[in-house]
Amino acid sequence: MHQVSVIIVGAGLAGTSLAWSLRKRGLSLLIVDRAEAVTSSRVAAGLMTPITGKRLTKSWRHDEFFPVAAAFYRAVEAETGQRFFFPRSIVRIFQTAKESATFEKHQSEFAGLVREPSPPLDPRWFHTPPHGFEMPTAAQLDVPTYLDASRTAFQNQGQFLEADVASDDLQLSPAGVSLPRFGLHAKHIIYCQGFAATQNPLTCELPFRAAKGEILTVRIPDYDEVRVLNTGHWLAPQSPGLWRFGATYSWHDFTDATTVEGRTELEVALGKLLVCPFEIVGQQAAVRPIIAGQRPVLGFLNGSPIGVFNGLGSKGSLMAPFFAEQFAARLAGTGTLEPEVSGRFPCISA
Repeated sequence: MHQVSVIIVGAGLAGTSLAWSLRKRGLSLLIVDRAEAVTSSRVAAGLMTPITGKRLTKSWRHDEFFPVAAAFYRAVEAETGQRFFFPRSIVRIFQTAKESATFEKHQSEFAGLVREPSPPLDPRWFHTPPHGFEMPTAAQLDVPTYLDASRTAFQNQGQFLEADVASDDLQLSPAGVSLPRFGLHAKHIIYCQGFAATQNPLTCELPFRAAKGEILTVRIPDYDEVRVLNTGHWLAPQSPGLWRFGATYSWHDFTDATTVEGRTELEVALGKLLVCPFEIVGQQAAVRPIIAGQRPVLGFLNGSPIGVFNGLGSKGSLMAPFFAEQFAARLAGTGTLEPEVSGRFPCISA
């Protein structure tokens, strides 16, 4: 059998980032992925925002995660020769007077993270003169380009297999795990499957609180702002003249099918925001892999060599590098997993 240290199942943000972290440490690895056209990672906006939500709270551990993410993605850019990490200001536009008052009340807590929009947003683009704040220490990851460039790099090293691994393919042994159908043996296998983990008997008991999101791709010829806007929905540049606008939240429909309701909600919201005419040129949908407690889950199933890296949710681009590095250190025998991500559920351990 072909032997590696770690088999990674799933090549989304979690699996791909873990693979890079393992490779940096010199561990042998193989990524096994179904290469689906639509996944939550590929639909993700890739925004790394320091202050989020209606209550305007700091993103969980943003000060720790952001510098790790920036260094990580720049290193992968250097390795692949592709550009996909873009430091990019985000301008938050207040939707209500209450939101503005909340910001004023807590502004001192955001020192170094916010400023007045500079330059100011052009009021000619908006139905209502925009009022808000700018977050200069933010960024956007072009997730599909990151994933595609990474896949090519791992394929070139013989570290990528396009296949669908079923739970009954797996055999445990004192030396680790085997996938006899593929002629593979490893010390560990790590499932990084996002919401697809609900279809895996080994991981289906993870307590998902998933939410489907839909996103539009729009052409806005008369709009040349280069920053991301956030006003309940976000408007982020994709390429010259093209923008992505999203996202919806659905807590009941867990398919990747786009809907008329989702399109209508976003079309109406963008029409209320911008005076500029726009054209809808695309629509996507996927299910965010949110797990109860809204924290990632890392660890091993019941002390076995079967591991899980999941639950990155809507902040995957920000958190994936930090926890990939932590998990890789654990797999290399040089680090540990923190209890906040490995000790929340009885079936998962560090």
